[in-house]
Amino acid sequence: MEASTAALKQHSATAALLATESRLFLRNPVALFMALGFPAALLLLQGLLIPGTRTPLDGPGSLSALDFFVPMALCVVVASVGLTNLPSTLGGYRQMGLFRRLGATPAGAHRILTAQLAVSTASLLAGAGVATGIAVWALGAAPPQLPFAALAVFLLAALQMLALGALVGARAKSAQTANGAGTLLLFASLFFAGVWTPGPLMPEPFASLAGFTPLGAAAQSLTASWYGQPPDPLQLGVMAAWTGACALFAVRLFRWR
Repeated sequence: MEASTAALKQHSATAALLATESRLFLRNPVALFMALGFPAALLLLQGLLIPGTRTPLDGPGSLSALDFFVPMALCVVVASVGLTNLPSTLGGYRQMGLFRRLGATPAGAHRILTAQLAVSTASLLAGAGVATGIAVWALGAAPPQLPFAALAVFLLAALQMLALGALVGARAKSAQTANGAGTLLLFASLFFAGVWTPGPLMPEPFASLAGFTPLGAAAQSLTASWYGQPPDPLQLGVMAAWTGACALFAVRLFRWR
C-alpha cells in the first residue's frame, strides 16, 4: 500500500512538472519561434519570395528547387530545438539554482530533465508537422517517397540533436552561455547540412566533411529517403555514433549546480 502511494506521488510530481514545462514553453516566444516559426519562415521565404524555386527543374512533373529544400527545413527543426531551446533552458535552470532546490525535494531534480526532454521532443515533432504541412499542402512540394525510411532518419536526427544539445547544456552556468554556444553550433551545423550553401556548391574540403558532421549526415540521409533512395549505412552509422557519444558525455559531464 505504501509503495503504491509513493509511486502515485512520484507519477503526480512528474505530471505536474511536465505540465509546468509545457506552459513555460508556450509562454516563451523565442522557443516557439525556433521550434515552429523559423523552419516555416525559411520554407515560405523559399517558396513565395525567391523567384523560380517552385518551377520544375526539368520540365513538367519534375522536382523543383523547393522540393530539395524540404528535408533541409526538417533538419532546421531538430537543430533549432536541440541546439538552442534545450541547452538554454538547462543553463537557465542551473543559473537559478532550480536543479539544486528540486534535488532537495521528493520530486527530485531528474524529473525536470525528463519533463524538459519530453517538451523538446513534442515541440520538434510539432515543428516538423508544421513545416511538412506548409511544404506539401501550401507550397505544393513533393511528399516523401520512402515515408517510413524518412521518418526513421528524422527520429534518429532528433535524438542526435537532443543529445548534442544536452551536452551543451550539461555544464553551462547560465542561459546566455548555453544559448551562445548552441547558436554557434546551430549555424555551423546548418552550413554543413547545406541550408546556406547547397551540397553541390559547397567548397572543398567542407563538402567532404559534411557527411561526417551530425546535421550533414542527417540532411543527406533524409534527402535520400525523401526522394526514393535508401539512406547510406555509413551516414546512419555516423548519426548513431554522434548520438551515443554525445549522450554518454552529457550524462558524465552533467552538473546539477
